Amino acid sequence: MSVFHTIKQLEDKNVPVEINLMTWSDRMDLVALSNIKGEVSLNRLSWTKAWSLSPPKENLQVKAIAWRPDGKVLAIGYNSGEVFLIGVENKKTLVDKDAGAEITTLSWVQEKIENKVQNTFTLIKEEPPKNYMKYIDLSKLYLKDPVPNATLDASNVEDTKETNFLQDQSELNLLLVGTKDGYVHIRVFGCFTCAVLNINEYLGTSCCVENVQINEDLSKIFVTVKDTDFNIRVVVINAQIFKTHTEEFFCAGIKYVKLVDLVKYLTNTITNITETWESFLLEIDHKLSKYAKKVPEGGVTADFLDLLMFGICSPELEEFLITDLTKKGLEKFGQTIEMSYANIQKLLLKNVTKFGQNLTYHLAELRGMARLEHKYQIIGLKEEQITAAIQSSGAFLIKAGEMQQIINHSVINYKAFFRWLYGAILFLMDEAIPSEIHKIAQQDLAYITEFLQNFDHIGNKDGQNTKGFIMERLGQYLTDAPLVIIPNMDGNDWTTFLSENECIQNHPSILQHYKTTSLIHQFKDLAVRICEIFDAPKVTLKKHFTLIHTFDCFNFGEGPLRMSGINVSNEMILFTFLQPSSNIYVLQVHLTDSMCQARCGKFYFTQLSEDTAEIYQILDVSFYSGNILSLLLQENSGYKSATLLQFPLSSAMEKLVEIDIKADISKTILPNSNGSHFNPKLFRNIEMAASTFAVSGSRRVCIVLSENKKKIKLFEMEADEEDDEDADMTSSLLKDDISMQENTVE
Repeated sequence: MSVFHTIKQLEDKNVPVEINLMTWSDRMDLVALSNIKGEVSLNRLSWTKAWSLSPPKENLQVKAIAWRPDGKVLAIGYNSGEVFLIGVENKKTLVDKDAGAEITTLSWVQEKIENKVQNTFTLIKEEPPKNYMKYIDLSKLYLKDPVPNATLDASNVEDTKETNFLQDQSELNLLLVGTKDGYVHIRVFGCFTCAVLNINEYLGTSCCVENVQINEDLSKIFVTVKDTDFNIRVVVINAQIFKTHTEEFFCAGIKYVKLVDLVKYLTNTITNITETWESFLLEIDHKLSKYAKKVPEGGVTADFLDLLMFGICSPELEEFLITDLTKKGLEKFGQTIEMSYANIQKLLLKNVTKFGQNLTYHLAELRGMARLEHKYQIIGLKEEQITAAIQSSGAFLIKAGEMQQIINHSVINYKAFFRWLYGAILFLMDEAIPSEIHKIAQQDLAYITEFLQNFDHIGNKDGQNTKGFIMERLGQYLTDAPLVIIPNMDGNDWTTFLSENECIQNHPSILQHYKTTSLIHQFKDLAVRICEIFDAPKVTLKKHFTLIHTFDCFNFGEGPLRMSGINVSNEMILFTFLQPSSNIYVLQVHLTDSMCQARCGKFYFTQLSEDTAEIYQILDVSFYSGNILSLLLQENSGYKSATLLQFPLSSAMEKLVEIDIKADISKTILPNSNGSHFNPKLFRNIEMAASTFAVSGSRRVCIVLSENKKKIKLFEMEADEEDDEDADMTSSLLKDDISMQENTVE
């Protein structure tokens, strides 16, 4: 039975801003578009807009877009060198990493699971994904991960549910980032940079990365570059480490995602604690600091003690209490202090302590992985670095517990102090003092006296010795500086035990308590140590990427390179290069562990509907599938009307000739064939001057951009002929044995 196909137009739309990039999702009927303003939008097949994303900074241009293989995350590369990972469902930024130079290409690939041969008479069942974490990650049994970008209200964080697009992965995938300065960054799950390849070193000259491909089993990387003389080369790099240690990279990548999420979550929590503290304490601290500058050193404590013990109030103190602090101000402050302290305690207990413990757990599991040296040492995990991070995490948790004790103590002191101070202001204003305020118990007097001891302090602010003021001990934990008031640990049984047993105190399993370190400083140390763990693989893995071969290809001048590549099998990859403006080169590379072969051919196209010698201008080229090459053609003269052509590679492959892999391909005599004579073929005139296009074989769609880049036409590439009876029928017979999707080039 024969099947007729045609190219059917679905949409014809104008856009307000010039489009510069278009990329289809292979999993969903969505296309990502970027314009010259640096904006990225997501459109459905019906051309309804899903969402639009503004550039993170002004004057940024989008240079590359790539979809994660499952279609849930979009990678966007900018000319600033930043690569943003955006959740497709909610448009939220998941990761922002800088590659250090302008992004030129992005490629997101996933390990291909080989299908097992099954008996024809048995029921075909979908093979479940590999469970790489079966014996590694048991945390979900009793550890709840923080919700990404969740609100930090401790009361509702348990009930908030949101998909974590980075953790929800079942197969290894790699984001390959090419830069203008000749580097390729390899990122597991798009965020864990496990390796950085300097292609300039392999070539011995400066170059710009134009395209990055990796074969199906992730063992070889093909990097297409253009050097300073505009020579195009394909550099083949051995990446066997990804094939042999797939499980290890997957597990390390998952741990990276979990740890980075926890660090980000804790950062937001600490910021929230700091803002809560500042909102109710800075105002009164500022007023007391102004008062402290008016009196001699030690005068603040002396004035308040005189008022407490003898009822004597200095003129400066009286002016401060009645004019600056005021009765209403103290009432308002008293109402908020207890609530604010309670909120900080909730954040410390339910967020900082809980997820700090989660972080310690994942670090401990990571250390267990590193101890399997035959598996994880080769990818760069070092037990010493992870142990240092665990020690830092423990010190961070101890510091959070210390803050809890400070809060418990401060709440008691604050209540006693402000109840007494409120009575003192009423006394100075000759107002009646309520009986519950007038009476001060002996214990309250002790609390107030202890509180007043910390009132005077000469601090170092901004590098200058100036008079400072500290009324409240909690705030010093929320600055990146040593503690000014060191907590008194006398009487603590554990501290006493350690001081009496130095052999235990210095044991590596004992978590250290750094008395002078603030919570912020300790957390920064923890974050740095976690970064060091995952920076190590970039150095360790560098030696495992070796140069296999370099193909000296073509020189098309300084213009932008239009090319496409596709995996045919584990051992074969196809490239096509557009030579402006009327030829394409097809390069077939067959590479095994012991052999490297290449075949190449050159093609041009004449009028498809007539037998004429006029050669088409080729605007763009892209692989539609393993045996179909999509071309965007346009007449050179007269009315510029572009044509879509589905070029069958099965016939074209017969025209390829074997080439010397050590020779310059551009100097090799290649047959120049007329691709218009190959049958069967499918083409359509789109009745519009065009500039570029984007095709998707899995979604069977194509989008063509007009010459002025403000108009698009959307096409279904494999429509049934009866669905488009009124269209210009310029299709030919596609036989059953030439599938648009499944067949591959032999």
